[in-house]
Amino acid sequence: MEKVNYIIQLNEIFKRFNDDPKVKQGHISLYIAFFQKWNREFFRRKISINSKEIRKWAKIKSKTTYHGHLKDLVKWGYLKYYPSSTPKNPSQVEMIILHPKIDTSNGTSSVQKLDSTPPLGVQKMIPSIKQKNKNIYKQAEPIFQKSIIDFFEQNNWPEIEARKFYIYLKSKKWKMDNWQMIAQIYAKNDFNLKEPEMRSPFFGYVQKLERKHKWDD
Repeated sequence: MEKVNYIIQLNEIFKRFNDDPKVKQGHISLYIAFFQKWNREFFRRKISINSKEIRKWAKIKSKTTYHGHLKDLVKWGYLKYYPSSTPKNPSQVEMIILHPKIDTSNGTSSVQKLDSTPPLGVQKMIPSIKQKNKNIYKQAEPIFQKSIIDFFEQNNWPEIEARKFYIYLKSKKWKMDNWQMIAQIYAKNDFNLKEPEMRSPFFGYVQKLERKHKWDD
């Protein structure tokens, strides 16, 4: 089987989820639950699953919701599902290995390295401060994700919740120094990643963060 790059797989799925308006929080939670199972089985081609276990990891109580989100992920091409033919045999899931998308207009990757030597007669441009900051944030993302996982591990919280929390922060495009406080609040709320109600004091705090700490696009 093709080798799976852990970081590339997660970064690419985050990007596709962010670009896909059909994907909701429940779809993301379910995918991360499958990914966690896939990782624990050393990225085998197919993984045997227990729906009760997966629903627990994904924080999905309803079987109907679980099967609905699973059907959507299959339909949209994020994974393949092989239902059990007999009660003794578990159902299986095949995760799709993702790669950075290719620019079909010229057949090159969107992350292709550009020629560092400018054409004759053309002044070499100095990267803007915004572009420098953007590159720094991209390089820091895996480190930031590991910091979150380490923090959750220190507090004896499930690793899968750390990954869901990272996705949530990334989807909100926040960059803050006190993300640990937000993590503690979510842990006290049983890792509920739903938006806070407008009347709650926490809502105003979140709104303030959104205005003050956005990541550069």
